[in-house]
Amino acid sequence: MIFINPIYDILIFSGLIPIITALLGLLLGRRYEKYLGLIGFIGYVTILFYLFQPDVWSIDLSIPLSPFIGSSRLSITSFTKFFIIVFALLALPAYLESIDYMEEDRNLTSYYTLIGTMMFGLIGLTFSDDLFTFFVFWEAMAISSYVLVGFRYHLDEPVEAAVKYLVISGVGSLLLLLGISYTYGLVGVLTLDEVLSFLATVNPGNVIYPILLISSLFLIGFGVKAAYFPLWTWLPDAHPAAPSPISALLSGIVIKAGILGLAKFALPFFLELSNIYYPIYLVITISTLLIANMMALLQDDIKRLLAFSSIVNIGFILIGFSIAVKGSVDIGLASAFSHILTHALGKGAAFLAVGGILYVTHTRSIKKLEGLGRVYPGLSMVLMLALFSLGGLPPLPGFWSKWLLILSAVDAGEWLLAFLGVFNSVLAILYYLWLFQRLFLSQPSEDIKRDVDIPPFLGSALLIITIFLIAFGLFPNLIYEPAFRAAKYLSNLLSGAF
Repeated sequence: MIFINPIYDILIFSGLIPIITALLGLLLGRRYEKYLGLIGFIGYVTILFYLFQPDVWSIDLSIPLSPFIGSSRLSITSFTKFFIIVFALLALPAYLESIDYMEEDRNLTSYYTLIGTMMFGLIGLTFSDDLFTFFVFWEAMAISSYVLVGFRYHLDEPVEAAVKYLVISGVGSLLLLLGISYTYGLVGVLTLDEVLSFLATVNPGNVIYPILLISSLFLIGFGVKAAYFPLWTWLPDAHPAAPSPISALLSGIVIKAGILGLAKFALPFFLELSNIYYPIYLVITISTLLIANMMALLQDDIKRLLAFSSIVNIGFILIGFSIAVKGSVDIGLASAFSHILTHALGKGAAFLAVGGILYVTHTRSIKKLEGLGRVYPGLSMVLMLALFSLGGLPPLPGFWSKWLLILSAVDAGEWLLAFLGVFNSVLAILYYLWLFQRLFLSQPSEDIKRDVDIPPFLGSALLIITIFLIAFGLFPNLIYEPAFRAAKYLSNLLSGAF
């Protein structure tokens, strides 16, 4: 069924179904809260069913909000659809796992309301064609994610991590707002097409300092959320402290909001001064890859290891983004977007599998998880499948996106980035193999006992994300086609300005 009415598109694409059901749960009370995760799951099944119909990709809509909010505008484009696919693919199993994983927690109606708000904010970012509307959705996503990190507020670790995340990310949002304000002062409007028209007609030499200021504020403001070097300090604390379904969403898609903002709104300014910002992103990319990989090697907490692995993969995404900043926008963004999708699948699967491990063992220490694969082989195999995809082993999804990243670096003449991509993939595979050895080849520790069964919703969530991993690995066009369409859309927009 294809909707051609913009109102229906907005309702389906924005994820209002989970929000409405969560708010309904608040009205109905605790008696019905256990159904909210299931209703959220069904909502995102509907979204994916809609998006994977070929005819949907021929629909491009622009919806002005002028009567309500100045020159604000929403649009539904190939870029929008790609990111909604990424968000929905991970939200679907995260909602399902939450049903069992969070069953002993209090305030579950608030939990599902917060997830719905965060997802609404994330998907709203993809719709926004002006920086004002974008920032409203950005704050909806950010504030709800702060609270979700500290959801188990009766424990010290989540509260500390949430406060750290709030302070650092809040400063990033403030700098982003300053960048938006200066953009308005320079251009006079905040819509993307007007900004691009201004940049196409202006002589950069005449406004080099305002463009330099705006670019720098965007580099930091979006960079805090993307968690690249040296702005990542909140992430290794926030992701382990959050409930595992939230860790999956934070690592798999929330940090991608920073990349989304960089690609859509900051890249035009970077391209005006690419001789300045390409070397900066080259240093950031190299530092992010190498330092985060080294930090991952030192971890005993399995969730902290996965958190640093997320930073490493942001470094891989930056390989493509750096190439786009240099001027090869098509291939650079296509390779970056491909890895956004495969990382969301791999890291989402890894955190959801760790959620199952915590459910049955109640420990995050790798030392205490020795021999887990002999006692809970299904859980351990899902985790290792996800990690091997992140490492780039064929034919898993991560292989195809890393292959494209390396080819794009070679095509742009950036042999250093291509080498670093290969080197850091090998380095990541080494500690993934080390983890495999601890889980499968060691004798089970005294902490590992087969006295807890995997509950049905948690097991179903892991089965679904595993099917996604295998399907996208066996059919890489499912990765490439939407990523190339999203990149082509942005490239066509930018071609009028550069």
